[in-house]
Amino acid sequence: MKLKIAALMLALVAAGTTQAQEQWSLSKCIDHAKKQNIDVQRRTNDMRTAEVQANTAKNSRLPNLGANLNQNFSFGRSIGANNTYLNQNTATTTFGISANAPIYQGSYINSRVKYTEWSLKAAMEDINQMGDDITIQVTLAYLQVLYNKELVKVAEENVAQGKLQVQKTVELVAGGRLPRSEEFESKAQLAKEEYSLTKAHSDLKVAQLTLAQLLELPSIESFDVETPNAEAIAINGDGVAALSSGNVEQAYAIRPAVKAAEYRIQASEEYIRMAKAAYYPSLSAVASYGNNYYNVFNTSNTSFATQIKNQGQKVVGLQLNIPIFNRFESRNNVNLARIEQDQQKLALVNAKKTLFKDMQQAYYNALSAKENFTSAKQALEASTVAFQYAQEKFNAGKSTSFEMNETKKRLATSQSELAQARYEFIFRTKLLDYYHGTPITL
Repeated sequence: MKLKIAALMLALVAAGTTQAQEQWSLSKCIDHAKKQNIDVQRRTNDMRTAEVQANTAKNSRLPNLGANLNQNFSFGRSIGANNTYLNQNTATTTFGISANAPIYQGSYINSRVKYTEWSLKAAMEDINQMGDDITIQVTLAYLQVLYNKELVKVAEENVAQGKLQVQKTVELVAGGRLPRSEEFESKAQLAKEEYSLTKAHSDLKVAQLTLAQLLELPSIESFDVETPNAEAIAINGDGVAALSSGNVEQAYAIRPAVKAAEYRIQASEEYIRMAKAAYYPSLSAVASYGNNYYNVFNTSNTSFATQIKNQGQKVVGLQLNIPIFNRFESRNNVNLARIEQDQQKLALVNAKKTLFKDMQQAYYNALSAKENFTSAKQALEASTVAFQYAQEKFNAGKSTSFEMNETKKRLATSQSELAQARYEFIFRTKLLDYYHGTPITL
């Protein structure tokens, strides 16, 4: 009975472990990394700041309204009601409300609104660019995990083949067809292959850890990736999209780094207009209301209601500010704004150059990866045939364990090189397609 309970508990634990090993697709990894990445969150805060600044600029068209209240006490000589100085103690209460509305400010407000709107668009593209960088990093790390998984499979197959070889060697030695040294040679080779398997598992854990860190996951114990049909993906992506001027221009129109630079040039145009607005007069409408209550201690004073009724002051008017000379500050601000625009134009040129170089490199890397993938497939086919012949000779006792091991090593090397070439080709073609506007999926 106890054994049944123990077995049931082990089964439940095993089932829980299996369920906890969640399989993540590449799309899920990319989406999760974008949400959790600290740099993306910082860029998001920059965008939120730009949103607040844009809202502030729009609201600057509205009038402002304020109120004031003052209470003063005076002791000693002061001017009395008859406009003569008297020794008296007084208390004065003044209060008022005022409003100011901009009418004309040399297009400063409109330019400021447009400037903040362009800056907001640029900030949003900065987030998209950060997302692009994360997408590429996660894709590379994801494919590295898949590659290491294949290396584990290759190592497991080698260990299985090594065990069969040891078993066959023991039989041949027992039958007197091979010397006893061949048995030790086979066992030594099996030990090396088991070591390679252990290292392959370790490398896989490191690759999973690298991906998990990009995703900001606390642990890799319950984390694994989906394993797609990499061979089918590679075959379907057998073509490499040509690099043409049309593709480059299309990339200029959609890639965030270029769009952000273009938006900042538009913002710099408005910034120059903002600086030039200081050359022009500004006109505002003003309105205010003020009142006060005057009280002399130890004297009969007019009532509070009467004073408030009789002493109110209402003001409505226009305020015109005319700039005459401000030590060339306005001129220098315009010059600084133009220099900033030149900087933004250079940033756009640099963004386009960087993107074109990246696309060029991606294109030629994809071509090279395609050739390597084709060569690796041919090499594996040849190594497989050679291994089959070597295995037949060894089983017939016509070759040594050393010769068999050398053939098996070449086969394992070909398998590893094909796996590497396959995932390199997948990454390079997916990256090139991504520059052309196609999302990365497996």
